Amino acid sequence: MTLGEKIYQLRTERNLSQGDLSDLLEVSRQSVSKWENGAATPDLDKIVKLSEIFGITIDELVKGEELPVIENGKPAEIVIKKENSFPPRKISGTVLLSIPVIIIFMCFAIGGLEGALAGVLLSSPLILCGLVCFIFKKNVGLWCAWAVFFAVDMYLRVATGINSSVILNFQTLLFLIRGGEFIRLLLGFAQLAAILSLIIITVLRFIKIPLGNKKTPLIFWGIYAVMKIAMAVFSASHLYLQIRNYVLSTMNTGLYVFFHSLYVWIYTGFFVAALVLTARYFYTKKHKAAQ
Repeated sequence: MTLGEKIYQLRTERNLSQGDLSDLLEVSRQSVSKWENGAATPDLDKIVKLSEIFGITIDELVKGEELPVIENGKPAEIVIKKENSFPPRKISGTVLLSIPVIIIFMCFAIGGLEGALAGVLLSSPLILCGLVCFIFKKNVGLWCAWAVFFAVDMYLRVATGINSSVILNFQTLLFLIRGGEFIRLLLGFAQLAAILSLIIITVLRFIKIPLGNKKTPLIFWGIYAVMKIAMAVFSASHLYLQIRNYVLSTMNTGLYVFFHSLYVWIYTGFFVAALVLTARYFYTKKHKAAQ
């Protein structure tokens, strides 16, 4: 019996789904599936944890020795604590979503529709964090940090025109210094430091999750490259200038900047995802080579 078959046998005998086992091991469900199919082998630390979960020795798990049984001849079942229907993260999400409702109502009472829109903008970090609490079960703090940064960054792009990329442009940087725009300069550096910190934390958080398929990061790198090149080529074309002038003459400038910034954030998301997936792939490859 192979290790994958043994894991499958132990899991099914203890009434565990692949999702249950992946939660206990803090890996993806796909990783468990690959182990059972023989397409991948769990790392040593996961083998140790598997032996603890199943209540057997590592030799019994790896070498295929006889499995222990309890008095009635059946293996012991593992009791998994199921998440209740309204866990603390959802309570936090409810509170975070309730506060914006009050803010928007007050802004509407003061300024009408425009006031309500301002209230939505003002409370957008709370709204996004509240949604994160309902959508994600793990790494809620990390995703909330990304959500808050996204909201603040979008506001600064629309309101001030400053973003982290202009700091990397020497001509723009020199223009801001000569013009004495030190507050805008500081905001740009703060945005750059924040996104670099979030990227590093995200990579470190997910790097140890096994990934043996190199196609996945290549797909994300490809999408990012296509979007980035398409934007660069289109921005340099005469057609872009015509469309830009027409849009700016027929719609609010802030709205144009918003949609432009949203596009930038989409391909930035693909960049971060590709970076994390690449780090996971090389970490997995290096760890397997070391075994």
